[in-house]
Formats: sequence, structure tokens, C-alpha cells
Amino acid sequence: ESSEPMFWRSLHFMLGFSSVFVSVYAQPPAGGGAGGGPPAGGPPGMGGEDTGNVIATEPHFAVNADKQCTLTSTGPQTITGYIYCDNYFEFWFNGELVAKDPMTFTPHNAVQVSFEWDGVSDKEYAIMCMDYASTSGYEYIETDAPQLGDGVLMAEFSDGTVTSSAWSVFVVTSGPTDASIEAGCSATNLDVCVVDTLEEPTGWVDRGFAVDGAWSSATEYTAAVAGWGRTPAWNASGSCCGTATSPRTQAPLTENGGCSVNYATSSPNGLSTSVGHMECLDPMVVLSELRSTMIWSSDLQRDNRVLFRVTVPADRVSSSVQCPVCDAAVQEAGSQRVRRELRTLTSEEWNKVTAAMWIMKTTSREDGVAAYGAAFRTYDTFVVKHAVAESDPRGDQAHSGPMFMTWHSAFVLEFENALLSVDPSIVALPYWDASIVEPSIFTDVYFGSAPGTGPGGEVVDGVFKNWPITSNFSLSDYKTAAGDAVVSPFAGSQIGMLRGSSSTRTESVALRFGSSAYTFASNDYWKCSNLDGYWNDWYQCAEAGTAGGLSLSNARVHGGAHQGVGGKSGTDSSDFEDPTTSPNDPIFFFHHANVDRSAFHWMAVNTDKRSTFYGYPAEDATGAGPTAESSYYGQSLLDKMSDAWGFSAQDLGLSDSTDSQTNADILCRVAPPTAVYTYDSLVACATGDSAPCTASWEAVVEATTTPPSTTMGADDSTTVISTTSGNDTSTEAGSDQATASNTPGIAVFFVGVVVLLKMS
Repeated sequence: ESSEPMFWRSLHFMLGFSSVFVSVYAQPPAGGGAGGGPPAGGPPGMGGEDTGNVIATEPHFAVNADKQCTLTSTGPQTITGYIYCDNYFEFWFNGELVAKDPMTFTPHNAVQVSFEWDGVSDKEYAIMCMDYASTSGYEYIETDAPQLGDGVLMAEFSDGTVTSSAWSVFVVTSGPTDASIEAGCSATNLDVCVVDTLEEPTGWVDRGFAVDGAWSSATEYTAAVAGWGRTPAWNASGSCCGTATSPRTQAPLTENGGCSVNYATSSPNGLSTSVGHMECLDPMVVLSELRSTMIWSSDLQRDNRVLFRVTVPADRVSSSVQCPVCDAAVQEAGSQRVRRELRTLTSEEWNKVTAAMWIMKTTSREDGVAAYGAAFRTYDTFVVKHAVAESDPRGDQAHSGPMFMTWHSAFVLEFENALLSVDPSIVALPYWDASIVEPSIFTDVYFGSAPGTGPGGEVVDGVFKNWPITSNFSLSDYKTAAGDAVVSPFAGSQIGMLRGSSSTRTESVALRFGSSAYTFASNDYWKCSNLDGYWNDWYQCAEAGTAGGLSLSNARVHGGAHQGVGGKSGTDSSDFEDPTTSPNDPIFFFHHANVDRSAFHWMAVNTDKRSTFYGYPAEDATGAGPTAESSYYGQSLLDKMSDAWGFSAQDLGLSDSTDSQTNADILCRVAPPTAVYTYDSLVACATGDSAPCTASWEAVVEATTTPPSTTMGADDSTTVISTTSGNDTSTEAGSDQATASNTPGIAVFFVGVVVLLKMS
């Protein structure tokens, strides 16, 4: 089989991206218990309370934590999901058996499932979940310390259905009973222990089954209470799931080294079973208390075999916002201009770019439009437009929220159009890939020194040396492309310069206080670019190296460069670090083109979400970092972007329309299949050339030292394995059934509040 990643084998450059996913119909409960965090602990380098630890397993998010738009069309749809039961589960959907957990006791694995819904009928989920218990109700009965286990169920599905107290539960087996405990049942006296068993309700898995008074509402638990158990490790060389232990002796099973084996009384060393990679998932990576909750009956320890049901109405929707129709034409093959890494440009090509930027910097709007056409903009127009968006009294229109990338994609595209108006032979705006360290960009050939070598940190070398910062700034000097006045509280710095309002710097050229040693690990870049999730999952990864409460990377695709290269001098921001006017440093646009490149790759990988605009929040969108939990106009899908000074389709070269663009417009028209531009790496990935199309989750890949014409990262292709019904094991709550452990988690990762830094 080809080693090329599966999604690129099916993705042909410039073809339309079919939409196969549907809108979310049922939303998860808000928040999660105990701050969304698991109990402290874990082996060195793998979790505990050290929030700097990065997970070593690729995450997958079936559920969108945001309210995405609702599709108007209906029809058969594929639903995927992840189920975790301590210890064993069987899952039915609309009366059909979908999956059985192949691991009957440990490790405590999550399983990916996939099934079809007709798009018309109500969705009925039924799960039998069983925590191991012997006939006494205890586990580890062949040790000196038998104990009562605790069960738990947690599940998330791509239609938005998640476990919560909305599910109904029916307890089949429970013990030891109160009466037997009163008679002396204990961990040291198992002989008198009794377990009660009820008949399962007839037809409880069938479509149309109605729960009655014998059922109760599920009880919600936090991970801090229920725990994650012994999380699994996939053995790639052996293609098996480890490590299994005995529910009677607590010792590792010896058959096949305890990898993909289940306990049985007839084979106490273990019986080998077939387990696929996607049936051996770490539940802490694919599930999150930020999206769903752990549930069980009211007795976490003594209730052992529990039935769960929930019915989701077919017409239940995630939001009242209907998905707009994206009517943008797919670009013909080879018609998109290609943005390239700046060090792959010839000297002549690079000189054209810098010369055009100097013309934009030194030419008035009137003279520029007369000489170069309506697409011309002065360089400072972009600095001011960025500042106006950041200073919006309703809330930052360009940062700290889902609109960050849509706004900046439009912003960089408008800049690129202005650049090409000056010199069309430039073809496209280059980008700066910070994972490439040689040749350095902090030289006379490129951007000059970091920090700046002037007495105040001024950049006095490089092709943009002594780049002027406007003094005596007045907002009245700037107009929209239509010639309208701009209304904004932004008034420049305290001394009247075109810098942020808190700046007191008097230097008249660009300042840089950071380091030329800044770099970014290529593998971290590709982790975000290939993340299996939704729009805000990518944004959180790019901004903070996190997603779904998991730490994915120690680096930050966006803010790292602003701080690492721009930096501060005491409390003073450099021009690139100033969140209000960071485009004052010309490196801004090359860096943000690279951030846009990550989003482009992510959209290409997640093309199945295109019909719902990649899960972009349709309503009740909130910010992050400085605007956390704050919802205001400009953030949601159909909001116009920074309408105080926004982007028309004409501004972006999309059409002659002067209508202000919404976030949905950008996701429709400035996306991999429809945008007027693409990236060299996207082309390389689609055509199978040597390029890093995926990330490695097995080991950290160091920053590269070569341009993108050679390999920049690991090509660790992963084929998604469809879940089958698994191993048909006995499900009787007796000694032959191996199902739950109360052992503290082996691999515990940080789950907590994502704090996103507000960077430009």
C-alpha cells in the first residue's frame, strides 16, 4: 500500500471538496466537572499537574464544542464517535448492533465507531456498559486486598450527541447488597456477599423502545471522581493493544506480553483477540469533560452491569442558524497563484517584493491609485486597519476568538492584492516558515537583525532597514476603499505615533527586541495543520498549542513569533509584539501568511466539515484569553468582519460587490478549493511530492534546516480503521467477564482552562 497519507491520496489539487458530514443536532452540556481536569498523577513526562507536558497520542474530536450552523438538507448520513466504558461495552444504534469493545477488562480503551443514519428517523442510542465484578461484587479476589471497582461511561458522537444526565439508566446487576453487607460481607469475608440481578427489559435495544419508571436519569461524575483507569498504549510493531491485567490477581497477563489479550477463567494467562488501532485509543485524548460528561447509575461502585439509552429527535438542531449556501466556484487546476516560502524565491523575485512594499510605504493613496489601480493601498493603511479592528469598543474584532483567522486571511489577501497591483510579476505573497533555520532571515538579505542593532532597538539593517513609523498620526487621514471616514476610538500612541495606545516609544523606525534564534518545530506546525477537529480546535492549537483541553505542543504557531522575534524591552513592546499595530514590522505579513497556510492545510484535511463551514461557531460565539466568555458582534459565522472598517468582496478581489464580507463568506471563498491562491506545500502534498503532509505523534521532530523543496517533517501516515463489532466475548457479570479497574490512571494528561494570549 502507498505510504502517502490516505486523505491526500483522495484529494486532488483544485477539485471540489464533497460534503459528507452533517450539522450537530444535540449539544453537549456546558463545561465539565472539577475544571475539566483528571486526577493528578501519571508517569514522568506524561502528565500529572505539569501543564507543560504534551500528549504523545494523536487526538480526535468527534463533537464540536461550539454551536455550528444547521444544514437545511436531509438524507442518509454517516455518524462517527468515540465510546469509553470502564470496562466493557456493547453499542446499538436504532436497534442495530454497531460495536463491541474488544478489550474486556484492561487497558481502559476508547473505541472509534461509525454507523449510518437515514436522516429521517429519531436517533436511538443504546449502550450496555459493564464494570467487572465477581459473584461477590468484588474484583482482585485472589489478592490480599479485594476491592469494589467503579464503572463509568463516556461517549461523544459527531451529530453532537454526548453522554450526560439526559441519558436513562437501568441497573441489571448490583452488589454486594445491603443485606449481605449487614451479614458481614467485606473484602476479607467474600463468602457471604450477594449480587442482585434483574432481567434486562425486553427489547431495550430496539427502535421505538420507551423507558418506564424502572429507568432513572444517569448520574454525572467528574474524572477526578471516576478516574480514567489504565489507559492503553498501541504497540505499532506488534499491531496490538497493551497492557492487559487480570481482574482476579491484578497481575499483567503473560500471553503475547499482555498485548491484545483478554482474561478468561479457562485461560488465566490471557486469550489473544483482534484489536484495531482505532479500538485502542486513549480516552483522555479523544474525549473531554469540556464537551461531555462521565455517567453511571447513582452507585458508582456497586452497580456493575448498567444499560443506557437516549433518544435524539431527528429534527433537533445545534443552532437556529441555517448554514448559508456556498456558491463560490472551485478554481480550475493550476489557476491559483502559489504562495512560496520566501527563501525559495530568487534574488530578483525577492527584490520585487521588497521594492513593491517600499512603494506602498512611501506613496500616497491618491498617487498610488492613479498609478497602480483601485487595489492599491498604502502600507500604513493596513497598520491602521489592524489597529481599528483591535480597538473596537464592542470587543477585538481580529483576535482572541474564532474570527482571528478569517479576519487575518482577508487582511493578508487584501495586502497581497495591493502588493500585486504595484508589480503583478510578483505572482503571490511569500510566507516565512519559522521551522527553517538556514539560511537565516535575520540578515541584510532579508529582515535585518533581531534584536535591532540601533541604540533603542531600531532595525537598521536588512532590506527594510530604518522602516519608518508614522509620527503625528491622525485617523482622519485614512479612509475606507469606498472613501468613507473611519469611526474608531483608536488615536495612536500617547505621543501621537502610529503605535498602540500604551506605547511611549519615540523612535521613528521599526523596533525589534526579540531574538534571531527564534524557531518553530516543524512537527508542532503539522500537528495543528492536521488536527482532526473543528474550527476552534484548530484555532486553539495555533494560538496556544492546545485543543479540547489537551496540550498538543509547547510551541505556538501564531503568537510565538510575535513574542520571540518582536519581544519586549522591559514593559515596552516592540513593533511586531504590539498587538494593536504589529503590521508596523514588515515581517508581519510573511508570518501571517504562514499561519494562514496552516489553516489552509487544516481545511484540506477536514474537508468533510466544509458544508457546515468547518464547525465555525454560528451563534453564541465567545472569545478567548482577554475576551473569554465574552460574546459580541463580529465573532459569529454570519457576522460582518470588523464592520467599522471591514472587507468588501471588491477589496479582496472576489467580485465587484461592495458588500461587507462575513466570516462565512471568507470560509466559503478563501478556502483551499475556491481561493485565488494556494501554497507550495499544499500543492506538494496533493501531488505526492516530498513534503511534510502529516505530523509524527511518536516523537518530537526537530526544526529543519532546509527549504521546503526538501522534507521538513515526518510523514507518519495514519490509516483510519473502521470499527467492527470486535471480539464476541461473554458479557455475563461473573468470573469469565473481565471488565473494570479502580487502579489510578497510568497516563494522565493536563486538561484545563485554555488561556489564549492576545497577539496580533
